[in-house]
Amino acid sequence: MQVNYTLETSELDINFLNSLKEIFKNKYINITVTDEYEEDEKLASAIDEGLKSQSVSYDDFSKIIDAN
Repeated sequence: MQVNYTLETSELDINFLNSLKEIFKNKYINITVTDEYEEDEKLASAIDEGLKSQSVSYDDFSKIIDAN
């Protein structure tokens, strides 16, 4: 089973922990914490680098992204 939570750090409390313990009772779990802002910055940087090395223009790329 895999469950993803997106929440503010202020929402981390004993109730959240107890919920996890109940859902995954007597099982080993893996907890990964990701800073979404940092991930967004990495993605933007990768896209920017890709645009510099490809023949597609930023405007064309934006149109493709907006269409999806």
